[in-house]
Amino acid sequence: MKFSLLTFLPLVAACAVLAAPNVKSRARGRDVIDKRSVTATVTASALKYRTCPRTSCTAVGQYSEGTKVTIECETDKDTTTVEGDAYWAKLSNGHYAADFYLDWSELPPDC
Repeated sequence: MKFSLLTFLPLVAACAVLAAPNVKSRARGRDVIDKRSVTATVTASALKYRTCPRTSCTAVGQYSEGTKVTIECETDKDTTTVEGDAYWAKLSNGHYAADFYLDWSELPPDC
């Protein structure tokens, strides 16, 4: 039984996708124009929310693990990188939290 190289290409591509590390995807579609909020779950034991998207900004409060928060948008402009993630979420309360400590099922819009 002979198989050509073209027979195996789809299988190789599928394996590459499945073997990729589990990283939040931020690929944005060109047709995304609507702004919507996204619900996220806090994954840190005590996630501080701040006046701006940097760790040097004043922390005005904190959420405990498992708390549901509403993300209005996210940004990586003029932020502090946390655990390799430069994105920060702007929350519905107007403050910011490091995206690294939030788990969401759909991509928040850009700020």
